Amino acid sequence: MEGEKPWDSTYQYQCKKKMFDKYKDELGESRAVALSNVWANYHFLGCSYPPEALEAIKSWGPPPRDRMYEDKMRELKDREAVMAGDKPNQQKKKQKLRIHM
Repeated sequence: MEGEKPWDSTYQYQCKKKMFDKYKDELGESRAVALSNVWANYHFLGCSYPPEALEAIKSWGPPPRDRMYEDKMRELKDREAVMAGDKPNQQKKKQKLRIHM
């Protein structure tokens, strides 16, 4: 399996690598690479795939919820808050609607 790609987060890559390492002997290297990419894209990006591909990864389960997962989820929430104009880790204050006439 090739190294981490620029578009992979460290968490995504490590999860994908774990799946590859777990199934490479059973499936062969090229199929394990393909299916670990399908698995990661399905869980992290919400991609859709033909039923046959999803059936092949059905037993693999979701990504592990470890410390790295929790850190990544916190980072994503902070990023969403910044993009929405809020400060990270602060509750959004209610704003009154002001109408100027």
